[in-house]
Amino acid sequence: MNATATTTATGRDWRHDAECADVDPEIFYPLDLAPYGPAVTVAREICAGCPVRLDCLLDVMAGEDPARRWGITAGLTPDERADLFAGRRLSSARPGAVAA
Repeated sequence: MNATATTTATGRDWRHDAECADVDPEIFYPLDLAPYGPAVTVAREICAGCPVRLDCLLDVMAGEDPARRWGITAGLTPDERADLFAGRRLSSARPGAVAA
C-alpha cells in the first residue's frame, strides 16, 4: 500500500482521528482572523488537543495554494502558515504555534 498525504503511518486516513471531525467546519473559517481574537482562539483550542495535528498541517501545506490561504489549519492562521511555508520560524509564544 502506498502512503499518501492523507494517511498516517498505520495507513488510516488522519481525518478519522481529527478533533474537528465532528465540529462545524465554519469554526475554522472565521471572518476575523486576528491571531488572538475570539474566533481564532476557539479554532486553536480544538486543534491544540488534536492527535493528528501534524498530519493535518503537512497535508494542507502540501496542497495549499499560497495565494489563496484561508482559515485555521492545525491551529495556524493563514499568515502563520505563510511564515512556515517561507521557512520563517514561528514563535513558540504564539498560541498554537508549530516550530519550523
